[in-house]
Amino acid sequence: MSVLIIPCYIKTKWDIDCLNRLLISVQKQTQQFDKVYVIDDSSPMDYTLDFDFIEYKKLSENGGPAKARNIAIEMALLQEAQYLFFTDHDCILDNQWNEQMTSFLHNTEFGAVGGMTYSYGKTLFDYYHDINGTLNGKWLLPHRKELWYMPSLNFGMKSFVANQFYFDERFPTAAGEDVDLCLRLRSKYKIGFCPKAKLWHDYGYRNTLTGFKRFVKLFKKYKSSSATLYEGHTVLLWDYSESIYSGNAYEFNI
Repeated sequence: MSVLIIPCYIKTKWDIDCLNRLLISVQKQTQQFDKVYVIDDSSPMDYTLDFDFIEYKKLSENGGPAKARNIAIEMALLQEAQYLFFTDHDCILDNQWNEQMTSFLHNTEFGAVGGMTYSYGKTLFDYYHDINGTLNGKWLLPHRKELWYMPSLNFGMKSFVANQFYFDERFPTAAGEDVDLCLRLRSKYKIGFCPKAKLWHDYGYRNTLTGFKRFVKLFKKYKSSSATLYEGHTVLLWDYSESIYSGNAYEFNI
């Protein structure tokens, strides 16, 4: 039984358009999810979703994506889900994403898995993110079959792993909470890399000229989580005993 967990915080029409686009890609999966949880983190905008395959829950108070995911994890474990997968509302899944992620976890000893993330847009900032591997986590060298961490927009865990490792709700925004989870998780289990599990992330850049402010704001958000992240993982973050490489689509040539 595979479950997809989508936390969301809808503030604009662009957000709801993204969520609808994602759910259309969920509908087109070659292997359907058994459950799809959409957890609304007390969005300020009212909206409706015309999809009968989702289980929708709107929280009464805003608690951040970590809390929203944890609520869905508890729901999935109560339903005895075997595999729990995570993505974000501004992503588009490849038609075989669930099939590839589920097959990978079923056929390997890895406790968790990350896929391959591409930029949806065509601006220079999107091109930078692909080259930089901004949302592709970190591969472990030399074979690049294992991940040091993977962002939660393209991530999955086996149920017994999810039962032991929840997202830390001290992280108030979508920044750092996924790295923290992976670093804790790797104390017991390994995170595999499945390059055939592809998705596209929409950073929201309208064009190269106007996108700079949004580009800077993104990295400021990531930086804001550093203090909380370093607090729990000072030793791990400065341990160079393992070779780490920032993955990108072009070098891997997928």
